[in-house]
Amino acid sequence: MKHTSKTRRQLQQQLDQAEDYGQWCAAAAALDELDGLLAWREQEETGMLHESLMRQHMSLMEQCRQDGDTRRLIRVLQESLYRHLGELSNPDLYAVARSGTNRLVGEFLDAVEISMAFICDHPIPDVTTARKLKLFRDAERVYGRPALMLSGGAAFGIYHIGVTRALWRQGLLPDVMAGSSMGAIVAGAICTRDDQELANFFEYPERIHVNAFRWLGVTEALRAGHAMDPQQLQKHIRYNLGSASFREAYEHSGRTLNISVSPTRTQQKPRLLNWLSSPAVLVDSAVMASCAVPGIFPPVTLRARDSDGDSGSSVPYMPTESWIDGSVHGDLPLMRMARLHNVNKTIVSQANPHVVPFISNHDQSGLTSWAKRAAVSLAHGQLATALKLTRQSPHPGIIRPLIEQANAMTSQEYLGDINIHFPAKPSLYLKVLSNPSPEDLEMFINLGEQATWPRLAMIKDQTRISRAFDRCIQRLEADLEKEDKDTTAQ
Repeated sequence: MKHTSKTRRQLQQQLDQAEDYGQWCAAAAALDELDGLLAWREQEETGMLHESLMRQHMSLMEQCRQDGDTRRLIRVLQESLYRHLGELSNPDLYAVARSGTNRLVGEFLDAVEISMAFICDHPIPDVTTARKLKLFRDAERVYGRPALMLSGGAAFGIYHIGVTRALWRQGLLPDVMAGSSMGAIVAGAICTRDDQELANFFEYPERIHVNAFRWLGVTEALRAGHAMDPQQLQKHIRYNLGSASFREAYEHSGRTLNISVSPTRTQQKPRLLNWLSSPAVLVDSAVMASCAVPGIFPPVTLRARDSDGDSGSSVPYMPTESWIDGSVHGDLPLMRMARLHNVNKTIVSQANPHVVPFISNHDQSGLTSWAKRAAVSLAHGQLATALKLTRQSPHPGIIRPLIEQANAMTSQEYLGDINIHFPAKPSLYLKVLSNPSPEDLEMFINLGEQATWPRLAMIKDQTRISRAFDRCIQRLEADLEKEDKDTTAQ
């Protein structure tokens, strides 16, 4: 028993101190073996899946491939995905073992991916390449795609760089991203870079401009109505992101950037800015607005590319409106992302200082988890009551907007389908509104990577079909282009 306890401590230490995902996986697998959880991963029956039906569908897919029956394979694949997607999304599948889930999940996804590639590569009677490409695009649109959403967090938001780097290194970084406040800076830095530029960004984080904060003096702050210098923040954003419009960023990187901003007027609605809804808006002005925490930075008027001027000029966008921190009303714009970009799976990196202490993950239970949920519910109830009273008052003064903002912050959803969150360490709160030292920068990035590793198996599985759709569509597009060239040459 003593030997087992010592081994467990050593393995747990290796897990906690892992410097890369390979080291983490090795320690996680060793701990799973010690706890008998590797045996669970090999079990024939888990109680969480319809195992017999899944195996039947896998057998049918294989038979269709052997017979070369692409039409029937399509029907089997459609039925199988429809029947089993809910089970495969069950987070309980990833709450048992550290190193992954039951092997049947991987075997089923293997069968689906092989079948999709077979349909892509083999002829369908009376179906041209162009028609097949349309079929895949339509199917991909129905199925949906994953999105990564980065919350606010002030200095804690540097942790998002570690989260995104861990995903990038495993080929799992979604092309659709959203950010608010500090998350907007990180998302903007990623979505304004092409693949080579992004590889350099992740490889050399010491080159990042980190001095976003400069406190104003007391007299200057009272006169200005905000505590920090917005010009310093703008310098930080411009250095790390440049000054491109949303459309220009999309055309350069191939990634879809979404930035949340909140209105200063109660009659105005929060906005999700991207190349579809606001293509000419400048990314740096949107990020600046999304970082404008009330009392810390002043509200921002958005700017857009001037269509009548040169490429470097800009004009005010909606000049009568000003915008503040996207976290106030839309830290995670889940529904708007789903509607605009057909998102079916949300990966959330949560680092908001006022949210992190109250997060209760799916795999957490007990008194602590209950207390977190109770505290959030109590705060929301009290703010809702206060808001109702101020709305009934004939002289609400300045208190109503403050309560409305606080109510919006407590009532919104802060979690997605797969959640990665900043560790709740009280000592780090002393750093939340300060520029990081080189050591702090490395520490925050490492925390982000370490928090992501336990979620990678789930992310890999639950985004695998979307990535298979991307590969098939790219392959068919290449085939169609080749056919067009051959036709032209004849």
